Amino acid sequence: MCDTPTTDTMMGDDPITDTMMGELISTIPYIKNCSSNKNRDETSLSYLIDRQLSQSDCIKLGIAVESYFTGCITKFSPLINIRPSNSKGQKEKDILFIDDERKQIFYTEVKNNLNLDTEKSKTTYEKCLKIREELTLEGYTINWCLLGARYIHSDNMPAKITKKYSSIKDNLFGVNQFLEMYHIKFSFTNQTYKKLLNDIANSCFAEI
Repeated sequence: MCDTPTTDTMMGDDPITDTMMGELISTIPYIKNCSSNKNRDETSLSYLIDRQLSQSDCIKLGIAVESYFTGCITKFSPLINIRPSNSKGQKEKDILFIDDERKQIFYTEVKNNLNLDTEKSKTTYEKCLKIREELTLEGYTINWCLLGARYIHSDNMPAKITKKYSSIKDNLFGVNQFLEMYHIKFSFTNQTYKKLLNDIANSCFAEI
């Protein structure tokens, strides 16, 4: 049976020093070739924000934008918010409203960046389809969309994104299509939408 070599037998009698541990950094190929990517993903909502955002800030901004759209529907439409509280084992629904008078249900899944890998994009649209199936209510029409919050219209989305969601292409919406689905009579230009997003970001991350 062989004995496990000790540090002394592998390195001799010389002790390993802090300097040696530090010098090792420059010999590791991955570390030598690693560099910071300062470019922001053009397909991400955060690309439209002028101020610098951390990864945590980007997540908070996404929640803020989703909350803004929910508030927009509540304020400018007669629809009733029926989004349930999150519960274990249940798929979370981002935006969910009902119109009992017209017997319509409205569901939206919000994504701040649709440029996901094949597996994640498939998981995203399959979640939408699954929730759509669960929203059956006798006599009610279901209106739903996957909202790419980065864009004001699906026509503006690059082909590398739209082809990932070809299975639900008729329900892949930009912000203006989303507003139209909820019967909100307003539409953005690229400039006015960018300003709105920056106003939201500045309100979220204002210096105290």
